[in-house]
Amino acid sequence: MEHKDSVIYKKSVLPNGLTVITESIPYVRSVSLGLWLNVGSRDESTVSSGISHFVEHMVFKATKNRNASQIASFLESVGGTLNAFTSREQTCYYAKFLDEHLAKGVEILSDLVNNASFSRSDIEKEKKVVLEEISDIEDSPGDLVHDLFAATVFGKHPLGRPIMGDRRSVKNMNRAKILRYVNKHYRCNKMVLAACGNLDHDVLADLAEKYFGNLSPLEHRNGRTKPSIRPIYRSFNRKTAQTHICLGIQALSFNHESRPAMLILNSILGGGMSSRFFQRLRENLGLVYTVFSYVDFFMDVGLFGIYLGTEKKNVRSALSAIKMEIETICSRKLTVEELRDAKEQLKGGLVLGLENTSNRMNRLAKHEFLAERHISIDETIAGIDAVGADEIVEISRVLFTGKRFSGVSLGSVKKDIFSALEH
Repeated sequence: MEHKDSVIYKKSVLPNGLTVITESIPYVRSVSLGLWLNVGSRDESTVSSGISHFVEHMVFKATKNRNASQIASFLESVGGTLNAFTSREQTCYYAKFLDEHLAKGVEILSDLVNNASFSRSDIEKEKKVVLEEISDIEDSPGDLVHDLFAATVFGKHPLGRPIMGDRRSVKNMNRAKILRYVNKHYRCNKMVLAACGNLDHDVLADLAEKYFGNLSPLEHRNGRTKPSIRPIYRSFNRKTAQTHICLGIQALSFNHESRPAMLILNSILGGGMSSRFFQRLRENLGLVYTVFSYVDFFMDVGLFGIYLGTEKKNVRSALSAIKMEIETICSRKLTVEELRDAKEQLKGGLVLGLENTSNRMNRLAKHEFLAERHISIDETIAGIDAVGADEIVEISRVLFTGKRFSGVSLGSVKKDIFSALEH
């Protein structure tokens, strides 16, 4: 697979510290724009758990210039969209619109993060909404198991807390807490304005100066501490149709030179319908409907994870099959065909995904936070192409040999089911 990326990347930093990064694609007629803040649930205390997510909700309720209806219609009235999300390490407010509305996009994002009202009545109403959102997760065991897994693998570290917080912390939200949080974290030197589409970088930088130039930076040390991933198993008894299982082990960091090999390994083991886990557990043994592996990257640690859902009676057989596939890849070389196919799958998924300007914008910002530099598509593909079969086997041994997984089960089974992984 050959690919040549002709997209133009540019970066500039405003005098107050706000970073502006763009990828210009002149043959599209849209712009995907995101205002990213380097703050998420890992930056919260126990008593403020969920406040990053709660603030993200609250800015859409009202600003000094607009009510909720006017915020919603500002871009929709010209065919655009506006939304936001919170992760464990970042908060993002994003919009997509026709290229002629770039100024409107920047202006509305500025209004949200700079002028939110945070009225007490809106706070009380939004508590009910977030509590319903928490209930929705609790009613979805396939989603809940991932929160339980994070709490298990990271322990008391902030990465182990649910992004939405818990019922007690949400009920205790108040205006004073929210204003202290925003004043501390919604600062220009923690912001990245990322955009992809048919735009001029200098025009966006000028708009950023106009709408964010008056913001002042806050000089303080990053309070994040590196987590340790604990080898521990926990079972949560609950009446469910399936038993849901998450497994995980510490992985290489985002900036490790062997990251491409680890991503190929993930593709081989659980990256799709042709993966070893899927073919063995579902197609050959009929033990599961869903099984996949994944890699999560945080600023200071990586996590290789596996998820599967199966009937109670099949849990041990499914875990034994997972273990067998891991042992097989640690002890044998890959065939030329399997390595080639895994590379093409990984590259194809990357390139096809980046035909979407929103995905490209997300990638821009994440690389800025994780690597502090631009990683082009061509560089990524070259890194994948350079990986050999021996490196895949070596990375498998580095990740899996002599180390215990962490694991969580949600369903009507007991903790000793994980003994299938240890013997």
